[in-house]
Amino acid sequence: MRTWKKPQIVEIAVGLEINSYACAD
Repeated sequence: MRTWKKPQIVEIAVGLEINSYACAD
């Protein structure tokens, strides 16, 4: 994997999306 400038932001965004779906359920 290449080194991204801000990979944490992407991980957090994906995590929030998954968490949002989980909470919606």
